[in-house]
Parts: sequence; C-alpha cells; structure tokens
Amino acid sequence: MNRICLKCNVISQDFNLWCQEKYCPAENATEIFNNGEWFGPIEIIQPIVILRSAIVYQARREEELVLLKIANLGCEDKLRQEAHAFLKLAKSGQHPLLPVLLPAHPQSSVTQHPYGWTVIEGRIKYYSVFKFVEGEILRNYLYKNPQPWYQHSGWITMSIIDVIYYLHKAGKIHLCLNPDVIFLRFDKQGIPRPLLLDLGVGDLNQDIHTTWTDGYNLPAYTAPEILEPGKPVGVSADVYGIGLVLYEMLAGRPVYEYHLKKDEAVYRNVISGEHKPSGRIDLKGIPEIVEKAIQRLPQSRYSDVLAMATELKPFFPPIPAEKKPRKMNWKMAFIVIGALLAISLILMFVVTLVP
Repeated sequence: MNRICLKCNVISQDFNLWCQEKYCPAENATEIFNNGEWFGPIEIIQPIVILRSAIVYQARREEELVLLKIANLGCEDKLRQEAHAFLKLAKSGQHPLLPVLLPAHPQSSVTQHPYGWTVIEGRIKYYSVFKFVEGEILRNYLYKNPQPWYQHSGWITMSIIDVIYYLHKAGKIHLCLNPDVIFLRFDKQGIPRPLLLDLGVGDLNQDIHTTWTDGYNLPAYTAPEILEPGKPVGVSADVYGIGLVLYEMLAGRPVYEYHLKKDEAVYRNVISGEHKPSGRIDLKGIPEIVEKAIQRLPQSRYSDVLAMATELKPFFPPIPAEKKPRKMNWKMAFIVIGALLAISLILMFVVTLVP
C-alpha cells in the first residue's frame, strides 16, 4: 500500500510521502492499494482511476470481479449519499449508462447495505461495490487517442447528455464532469458505450456553496459560478462540464491546462474564461456549440443539457442500438443433440447389418 497526493499526484513507493504542496501534509494523504492487497474481504487487482473524492479499483470478491470505490479522506459523506442515490435511481429504473450497485456485503441485500466500511491503518474507510464492466477511463483513452473520430466524440457526448438529463429529472445535479469519471467501452460493432462512474455532488435544491469542497472535482473542470461565493448554481453548470469534455475530444487538449499548476492558478484561469479556440475549422457548426456551452457566464450557455443536445443532433447520426448477444436455446439444443445421437445410432445399426 502506497500513499498518493491528490493535489499533485505524487505517489510514494515506501508509504512515506513528502508532498510538494504545503496544504497536503503526508498524514492526510490517501492510501492507494496495490495488486494482491486486501481491502477487508475484497482482493485488489488494480486501480482504475484516482479521483479527488475516491479511488476506483478493479477487484475480486469471492469469485466475482467487481468495481470497488473507496472514498478519500474528507469525501466520506459524498460516497454515502451517492450510494443511497444509486440505490434510489435503480429502484425507479436502472439507467444503462450508470453502473449497477451491488451490496457492500455479499451476504446482505443492496437495500440493507448500499455502502460499507472497514478499518485500514486505524482509519475508517467507506466504500461501495458495483458490477464489473470491461473498459477504460476516457482520460486514458484520450492519452492514446487525443482526438477521437468526431462522430465517436459526438456519440460519447450525446450519451453523457442522456444520463445527465436523467439525473436532472430525478432532482440531481452533477457538477463534477471530467474525463476521469467517464468509463468507456466499445461494443462488438466498435461503438463507444460510456458509463458514468460518479453521480457528482447531490441534489438540485441544495446550496452548493455550503457543501462544495476542492476535493470534489479538478479545478480545470469546475464551473466558474461554483468558485464565486453567492453566485447561483444550476443545471447550466452541467452544460459547462459536458462542453469541456467535448472540447477536449475535439481539440486534443483540455480547455484549461492544469498539469504542474497549482489549484489557485487554474482557478484564476477558469474564472477569467480566457481560452484558446478548439481549432477544428473542419467541423462547421460544432465548435460554435462547444464555445457556447463553455461560456463563463451561465446565462450565456444553453439553458439545459436538452437544449444543447437539440443543437448537436443534426451533426451526428443516431447512436446505433447495441446488438445483444444471442441467448442459447437449450431446449432446441437438446432436441438437436438427441436427434443427432439417434441418427448416429441408426447408422451404426445399419452398418452392422450390411455384410
């Protein structure tokens, strides 16, 4: 087990972390588990993504592969509330772009234990468990392919809009959209199928400024109104987050650079709203939609994600429906096997009668 600084991403190799950031002392750093280590009854296989609020792992519980999400220090309430939100949303109808929540304890039900806790190195660690899905984080995919085919970028964006609109209708708001919370898989047809690993901060009717911490999201992907006390925060902040992700896929770079920069410097850039155009002059109409979505002032953006989707739809064909694998008709299979056996026995009998 190592330690990681969530501010500058320094990882220790010997559990002793001397972080370069004075506001992130070693004793408050987050533990990161390695392959083969155990988190209670769950065996860690590998970390999938390190968020500021949590770390998501590929893990094994008994014989089942799972996604394990462990809250980072100071974000325990977020994980607990998120687990209850996943449970409530699933009861009203599981959205295909949200992970399936599993019981935190295998011998119980998900209603009884939507999240769990265990003690590691004297600290209580809260966690939730989800059904495993093959794929990779969008951020990792963009490292390999910084500018995906524009049609794939559009389909990913439209899919995320669909699930965010679903959350808004349920009275939820995200505010933490970035390429780290989008899990991406490609189906057998090569169509991108994103999954939203994180539900964000909570309810639409709450005062975001009283609950928001810098542990919830990366500064470069945080809407300006969240950073300015007293400014109203609404669904257009999620329009902003979606716009940032689409811009990054089209331009091959984030709107606001944040690598090797302190949070305060990134916040200043975000609040100023000054950024370079995407440079995609080959895509007429789409860059203009993106620019409107990422405007600094909420009233200058699309009023909601549905309005943004309406503008984007004419530029992309409909997302093809995923072909489900055919189920084996065991009854028919047994009939065919029985018929083949009967034919083979008849042939053997006939062969024995022929002189």
